[in-house]
Amino acid sequence: MDIDLNQTLENIAEFYYGKRLKDCTDRELYYILLDLTKDLLKGVEEIKGDRRLYYISAEFLIGKLLSNNLLNLGLYAEVRDILKKNGKSLAAVEEYEPEPSLGNGGLGRLAACFLDSIATLELPGDGVGLNYHLGLFHQAFEDYKQKEYPDPWLSDNSWLTDTGKYFPVQFGDFSVDAHLYSIDVCGYTKRKTPYAV
Repeated sequence: MDIDLNQTLENIAEFYYGKRLKDCTDRELYYILLDLTKDLLKGVEEIKGDRRLYYISAEFLIGKLLSNNLLNLGLYAEVRDILKKNGKSLAAVEEYEPEPSLGNGGLGRLAACFLDSIATLELPGDGVGLNYHLGLFHQAFEDYKQKEYPDPWLSDNSWLTDTGKYFPVQFGDFSVDAHLYSIDVCGYTKRKTPYAV
């Protein structure tokens, strides 16, 4: 990347929060890194080809994306070191990332690994799934018993990119508009494949 990463992060901190990087909270730092990473992903070349591979699944348990994207963009160590110089911990910042609850187990994780693999192998492909606005559930233990609660993971600033596309979906006597979003999946080779929800 041909940017002064330290100065870029300082500029984003000043623009959004009117603060120096060292004065930002871990939550604010997460949103600064989210903004930076999404902006850098816009410049990553999408993998194209005459034929495309589609993986359609109700679940894509993609997990937290910040660390994976920073690693695949080749920026993880540099960001970690910049934060450390400012008295911050990248590990602490990563804790503020909400878990995209787009699945609950093995098949959802397999689908997500498949997307990582096709992006790293530079195969043209797409993943297509459902966007669970509240996730499946959040587990907690109270009085030695498991409890389930709604798991809100979406916020105004997330990994989702609005495509501006809508599709009618018929349910018996009525229809609803499905709204298509995408999440860029960057491979280790710094090329990307989209995941549509």
